[in-house]
Amino acid sequence: MRKLLATLSMVGLGIVGFLTTQSRAQQTEQELRALVPKIVASWETLDFTKIEPYYAADADLTYFDLAPLKYNNWAEYRAGAQKGLFEPNTNIKLKVNDDLRVHSRGNLAWATFTFGGDITSKQGATTHLDARWTMVLEKRAKGWMVVHEHVSAPLGGS
Repeated sequence: MRKLLATLSMVGLGIVGFLTTQSRAQQTEQELRALVPKIVASWETLDFTKIEPYYAADADLTYFDLAPLKYNNWAEYRAGAQKGLFEPNTNIKLKVNDDLRVHSRGNLAWATFTFGGDITSKQGATTHLDARWTMVLEKRAKGWMVVHEHVSAPLGGS
């Protein structure tokens, strides 16, 4: 009888542990699904004070954008985006498509999605771009932070 009770107790604890883990994973997925569009929207502000809270600025983190090939750290990324994206343009509108996928493993997560971007230059010209975006995030004391990202457009344009 003791063996049966011990076995049932262990099975019960295993089920509770499994359900708790599943619940945490679902919470993390919901949190990330809400966060990613906020990060994307922060870029529309053309204001780094709104963007930087979402990004880790560690000196050894690499970021990939449409151009140039790579930024070796956040300081390079910030300077490059300011010069190449913010200074020549007055407006950026980004729409995350309905293909957002998020995955997490412990304190690491990644999100993948495609998006449409409409950019208005200071001369009034508008450009549309269809592209893809991958974010790698790490759970830190401040919350989920982007520690790597890759933004690219298909060869031959959108």
